Amino acid sequence: MKLFLFYLVSAFTSQLKNNDTNKEHADSHNRALTKSSLQFGKHYTQIPSPHPSFSKMDELSSEGLTGHYLGGGRVSCSTLVKDDLFLVVKSNLLVYSTRNAALLHVQCLGTSQVTGLSVNPLNSQQLLVTSKDGYLTVWDMTDWTQMRSDKMGSSVSDLLVSKSTQQFFLVTKQTVKSQEVTTIKKVDLSTLAPISDILIIRKPCSNFQISSCGGFIMFTRDTRVRVINTCTCATFTRYTHDIELSAATLHCKDDVAAVADAEGKMCILENWNVKGNEEVTVHHWHANRVSGMAFAPRSQVLFSGGLESVLVKWLDGQPQFLPRIGGGIQEVLCPESGDTVVLVTDDSVVHIVSLNTWSVKFKLCNVLRRGDDECPRTAASRELSRDSSHVLMTSSPGHIQVYDVEKRKHVADLDITNQNKCTGHEKNKKLVYIDVTHFKVSEDGEWMATVERRDDGYLTPENRLKFWSRDPEEDTTKFTMVTCIEPPHNKVVTSLTLGHTSHPTAVTTSTDQSAKVWMCTEEEGGSWTLEQTLKHRNGPAFASVLSSDGSVVAVAYKGATVIYSTSDWETKAEIPQNIGRVDQIFLTGYYLLSSAKDLISVWDLTSLSLCWEVSANVSYILSLPDKTFLAFVSRKSVTDAFLFGLKTAAPLAVHKFVCPGAVSGACVREGGRVVVLNSEQELYQLSADPPPPLAITPREHVDTATIFTELLKLQISPSTERIEVKSHNPSASKATAILDTSSHILPPVSSICAHVLSDLLPSKTPS
Repeated sequence: MKLFLFYLVSAFTSQLKNNDTNKEHADSHNRALTKSSLQFGKHYTQIPSPHPSFSKMDELSSEGLTGHYLGGGRVSCSTLVKDDLFLVVKSNLLVYSTRNAALLHVQCLGTSQVTGLSVNPLNSQQLLVTSKDGYLTVWDMTDWTQMRSDKMGSSVSDLLVSKSTQQFFLVTKQTVKSQEVTTIKKVDLSTLAPISDILIIRKPCSNFQISSCGGFIMFTRDTRVRVINTCTCATFTRYTHDIELSAATLHCKDDVAAVADAEGKMCILENWNVKGNEEVTVHHWHANRVSGMAFAPRSQVLFSGGLESVLVKWLDGQPQFLPRIGGGIQEVLCPESGDTVVLVTDDSVVHIVSLNTWSVKFKLCNVLRRGDDECPRTAASRELSRDSSHVLMTSSPGHIQVYDVEKRKHVADLDITNQNKCTGHEKNKKLVYIDVTHFKVSEDGEWMATVERRDDGYLTPENRLKFWSRDPEEDTTKFTMVTCIEPPHNKVVTSLTLGHTSHPTAVTTSTDQSAKVWMCTEEEGGSWTLEQTLKHRNGPAFASVLSSDGSVVAVAYKGATVIYSTSDWETKAEIPQNIGRVDQIFLTGYYLLSSAKDLISVWDLTSLSLCWEVSANVSYILSLPDKTFLAFVSRKSVTDAFLFGLKTAAPLAVHKFVCPGAVSGACVREGGRVVVLNSEQELYQLSADPPPPLAITPREHVDTATIFTELLKLQISPSTERIEVKSHNPSASKATAILDTSSHILPPVSSICAHVLSDLLPSKTPS
């Protein structure tokens, strides 16, 4: 009984403390509003009690929208199967033809941590897939069904398969007492069961390669090239370099290997699997890290690439160059045909280079990925905008890419800053580019405004505001610069708004305590000029918004949001804010919505009163046409979308796990579909139904008789005799049914051959 009374008194005391806290919070709001009302003579109504945070709304069920992956992300794994290119992007496997760049197949693998791909040497219709979570998965490539999935270790990092001798090895890694332990496992291909551990290494290793005969495995450890005999498990050091090695490759037939380091030096090792052989040839052209190398399958020609975005062809020690590939080369692959080279760059673009013309023949691109070496002083824009049929977002420094959501492919790359690009680093210092920090496209798609900046910490920062026009009769992805203003502000531009008043209008805000209004003149060519400069005593301006009818503009300063009339630019209202910086503001009817990093507030402009506010870890706010808005809330490594109305703090709907990471930009396309861009530079579409599958190009099958006719140059003369067409053997349909089944459920070969041979041999019974 005493224990029950103790808990009752404790609960009552806690409730009183919560009430006092809420009262103090409301009183602080009232004091701020009362002080403001004395200064401006405005009337403010009573503010309601604070609302709970999103953490107390997790019990609401998810409904409606689901985040469907559209594109973007890194190419995590790639391999060649004859002349077909297998790419893994996110959790999707994309199969392309290197001959015509046609997309042959798309398959979801169910994991985004794929580390290895290879065809099963015992069955060419089976694909072996390894992942970082330690699983080995077997896929049937005839109908793309998952046959089996087995746990092989804590983390599988490499997949080594010898196609000639049918030997199979897995490289697993795990951390034991803060030390990385690498294990090479021998696996039985018939049962896919581990046989034995042939080597355990207690130091970090990389660049694992297997010989064509399967008898040796080469890998790099720091500055040394190590070789292991897979039969005797004996290891030896083949070569010792002066600095850490970054890449390695083997010839598919000859006993020739190549290794490279972080300074661009490459070493050719003859008879690499022989201990004590010191035949080493050194080539040095690259100035930066070499990350991709491959030998031609039919010769000892070596191809190399690195951060310089230059493909180098080494023939008898003499380099031949193919410059300006685009991004830094990460991987080099050589198909069996021997007439092309495949390059995978760090911006997630695949280049198919023709060796006959020594030029890029095809370019496979989905979403151009930005590099990770950005200048901290110049934060590039992570916004997402749209025009009539595309979405726009930043790509490489100083560029804006145009993406077609319906076809899910890259359309164009707009050069905004017109600057030279160098992908290398000088003495480990990051290069500082002129980058696009803000951009907006008008609702009709006729105008685009961009803000660019460069600040290296030494020279005077560069700031420019540019206005671009587009002729609807010409290419929809072509913009022409009309006006360039340098500088638009004395300090950093914090936001950009593009709308329409009596003329096309743009508003920029800055930390120089001003907001500037720019208008397009009626002159031919449509140049833009400064219309008005707005200032406030509270300090820097962080965000702005134009109303849909163009009658008012709202500017969020430090501690206050001011509403101006666009007719005379007089102050119509001022709303105090108890937060230092507002990230986004919206005008919807008679309501003002503002969001900060951890707070959402909705104000009624008719009474200048706070309707409601809620605390949350908000990464982005998207205003919808039906006077609702989506709040994207980051929770651990995923994002949830909360649909709010303007009159209540209770969410109308909760859509959980719409995308991984934090949302950095979003827009509404035609038809009300929402497209979001996350921090991993991946695009997702929020809809109840998944987007239609990508268009697949079927393989072209050429008639064998036609091939032999062309090769032998046979002349088929038309015959005047009447040819009697005999009917097929009745077993033909049964043989066709058997051969159309998947490889993993085929009957024994003896039962198949009986039907096939009976169909090919002439019938015994006269027809």
